Amino acid sequence: MKIKKKLLCCCIVILLVLFIGLGGYFLVGHYFRVKTNQLPTEKSPDKQALDVSQVTIENVEFSVELAKTPEERERGLSNRSKLCDQCGMLFIFENDDYHSFWMKDTLIPLDIIWLDKDWRVVDFVGFIQPQGTRTDKELPIYQPQKLARYVLELPGGTVKKIRGFKIGSQVKINNE
Repeated sequence: MKIKKKLLCCCIVILLVLFIGLGGYFLVGHYFRVKTNQLPTEKSPDKQALDVSQVTIENVEFSVELAKTPEERERGLSNRSKLCDQCGMLFIFENDDYHSFWMKDTLIPLDIIWLDKDWRVVDFVGFIQPQGTRTDKELPIYQPQKLARYVLELPGGTVKKIRGFKIGSQVKINNE
């Protein structure tokens, strides 16, 4: 009787491992193969498709829209109801500064990562929640502790999932 129970338990464990492994392979494999020149964005008459690039942090690749103009940087990811797990926005500034951000009209949680001119992480804030009920005066302002040239916004909770992510992590950019 003990042998039958052990055999049954082993079979269940093997099936679970196969099921989880195959599911993880297809889900993760799909997200890591995202390579496109334009990300799907919510359509509205005043939104134009932004240039897209690939960035890599600790061997994890993201497709990011590039916000290069003051208008693109001001709009950012506001009024987006969703953002894929491997997507984000890279804000490109001309000068190093303490570039500050807020969550005005932002509908989804975000991680904000500040990068220096050499593409190293100098600061970050994780899992910032939407602030829909607050007035402009009540909105928190997020600012780095050190000068930054670039700012990367990713879906909330992403930095916690990237193994090895820390202040000083090197970010690689690959324009397609």
